[in-house]
Amino acid sequence: MTKTSDRKYWRTSIADVTDEGTVVRGYDVLKDLVGKIDFGALVYLLYKGELPKGNESKIINAMFISVADHGISPSSTVTRFVQAAGVPIQCSVAAGAMMFGDVHGGAGEEFARYIQELVSEAASSGRSYEDLATEYVSNHKRLDGFGHPQHPEGDPRGKVLFALAEEYGLAGNHIRMTRELEKALIKKKNRPLLANIDAAVGAIISDLGIDWRLARAFIVVPRTAGLFAHAFEESVREPGWRQITLDQVEYDGPARRTYDSSAI
Repeated sequence: MTKTSDRKYWRTSIADVTDEGTVVRGYDVLKDLVGKIDFGALVYLLYKGELPKGNESKIINAMFISVADHGISPSSTVTRFVQAAGVPIQCSVAAGAMMFGDVHGGAGEEFARYIQELVSEAASSGRSYEDLATEYVSNHKRLDGFGHPQHPEGDPRGKVLFALAEEYGLAGNHIRMTRELEKALIKKKNRPLLANIDAAVGAIISDLGIDWRLARAFIVVPRTAGLFAHAFEESVREPGWRQITLDQVEYDGPARRTYDSSAI
């Protein structure tokens, strides 16, 4: 065993750089990977430590394509505002990427966490997925991963990705639990409240055996490509210096008052 005092300052099992090139998870990038695998397979290798043995890269590529852009949204709006100030393009993209949080684009992390916990509980307790889903829904006022303000009839991206997961033979217990949660929500709310893209991504990566703490990567990594497109378009097509028009700004502070030095 290596003593703590003998350890190097940085440790990583991801990649090593030598005079001959870069090795990722034991594979020589130029000799073993370039021209032989696609980006989905590389992402799987980075996050799981092994190359895919089935259709994992196909579903990752499908997820990436489905979320690469979503029009004018919080992340692209911020990217455009920052780019309009004339900063380097990567800075505006970074600003947009920082917009992914619990409300916009980041709910898949929390969803993946609790869907993995529910599936584990079902395995350890022997309780049915339906019972666990019904109990979980009844105990929570709001569930991350369901409903979408821009898609009131259901997020079409989720529907397509779930269908592809079935087609590729990758749909497992986490998608199954997601479906039970969906049924329980519809019954509780008495209206369609379907799984959105966050739930689809969270359930699929969970069925791939990927840790829930990596869920946001499957939104942020592909959306970065879209944000670069928005930043570039903003820089070449718009005049710069974006500003909300004054008729959209309401002042609700104190009425105009006069400074009285004698009151001090």
